[in-house]
Amino acid sequence: MDSNLTDFVMKTIEEMNPFDRENIECMKKVIRKAIDFYHLKSYEEVEETHVGSVRFLHVHSMMEENMLSKIVVVTRNGNTDLDIEGVYEGHVVREY
Repeated sequence: MDSNLTDFVMKTIEEMNPFDRENIECMKKVIRKAIDFYHLKSYEEVEETHVGSVRFLHVHSMMEENMLSKIVVVTRNGNTDLDIEGVYEGHVVREY
């Protein structure tokens, strides 16, 4: 855990080439990698429905939610029009 958020996001984006900063699925992939890299207790769950699969983000704490939202902002080059709730289209379960 020796990497700050900006460095982590930039390195992850480089490894994901090609990466689209407007693509929600690309952002979700960065979030999944961050949860693993920083050993967060939050997790993603995939639920199969009649319209396809839906990803739910289970957030463990306010600190982790703020951190993941900050990762979204860094991923979008500082653009704050989207947060973790927007990335997961409201499918966020807060467990705190």
